[in-house]
Amino acid sequence: LVAHSKENRENPCFLCSRLRRKRLFEIADELNCTKLALGHHKDDIIETLFMNMCYAGEISTMKPSQSFFEGRFTVIRPLAYADEDSIKRFAHAMDFPEFANPCPTSRVSKRQAVKSMLEKLYRSNKKIKGNIFRSMSHVRSSYMLKPEIRNSKS
Repeated sequence: LVAHSKENRENPCFLCSRLRRKRLFEIADELNCTKLALGHHKDDIIETLFMNMCYAGEISTMKPSQSFFEGRFTVIRPLAYADEDSIKRFAHAMDFPEFANPCPTSRVSKRQAVKSMLEKLYRSNKKIKGNIFRSMSHVRSSYMLKPEIRNSKS
């Protein structure tokens, strides 16, 4: 199944992400690895929070260290506390090669829309990014709504 095909009835980004993650776990298993390091950074974690709130109706994101498959694998995100701009500046200073994203929808995805919205917020107040990131570890649950009680007839 290809993400951008007529056979795919799901969001291509969701399917592509799932297929890539599946393949990474398969390779880790083939190599007898129990840890998988991914390059997600602070901006990715914030964007995922907003994606999940907007499109999944939940407050959740990626953790810097997360178990999968009953602890069989641990995904680590060593760049979780670094923002994208700092990583780009470092990569440029080290003369690392740049790679273009080959995805045909990378510039028009839901994630890109969330990223653009957040960038506008960040420009309005330099503390916003840090405050959003900090808020994920400072949840005042007594001020959150209780889960809905679903009517069995609805």
